[in-house]
Amino acid sequence: MRRLAGEIINEYLREGRLAANRSQPIGAGGYGTVYNSDVKGNVIKDIRQDYIGLSTESMVEKETNLQALAADMGLAPRVAGLETFRGGVGNRIEMQDMRPTHYSKGRNARQFPQGMDAVRVNQQLGQLALKGVDLQDRHTGNIMYNNMTNRPTQLDFGLAQRVEGEDQVAALTNATTDGLTSAGLYEEAQIFNETVYDLLAGGQVNDAMDVAKQGFNQLQKIKGPAQNYGSAKTVLARKALADLS
Repeated sequence: MRRLAGEIINEYLREGRLAANRSQPIGAGGYGTVYNSDVKGNVIKDIRQDYIGLSTESMVEKETNLQALAADMGLAPRVAGLETFRGGVGNRIEMQDMRPTHYSKGRNARQFPQGMDAVRVNQQLGQLALKGVDLQDRHTGNIMYNNMTNRPTQLDFGLAQRVEGEDQVAALTNATTDGLTSAGLYEEAQIFNETVYDLLAGGQVNDAMDVAKQGFNQLQKIKGPAQNYGSAKTVLARKALADLS
């Protein structure tokens, strides 16, 4: 179908606006650059094409789909659109700009959150694992926090993967173990982790998933500051997790 001249001109003008915005990025990582869209309330992530396999159409579609799934769960920015180009050059994802309602805790510090932030992030990673998503590359540059509630929002799904079977159990177990450890439940985290991985080693994948879900249920119950989960306040959690062994 012949394209109207007006459409071509509008696309040309838009690319000019985006090129200007791209020259002033608001964020950059190993796999892409983020800059303001010409649509108010949106930002765009350009996928770098010089990373073999990371800029192909299938990979960028996977990233977009997994972020959209997380967004439906309230854990990630809403996806506004995906554009792919021949050879993967310029592939880009347009999404909700979280800056008006969220803040960052150290964009340049590539470390995992600490304390209650770590508990909340691992709770979200566990929720994603239950949906069959293993979200990697978590650090302070890839997480923002709600201005009112401090609830985390996950950014950058470039290294997210679909998982099932043993891999899904492992993703849920790792998130739960790290979350319990962040809450100060060190012994309970170890008991839980060893129990699940012993079952996996014996080929009991379904049983391992059942135990992983029980442990994650305990992690989900942690609502207050991490430092409050010591001594007598952990009695119920300790008993529930110890019973898994």
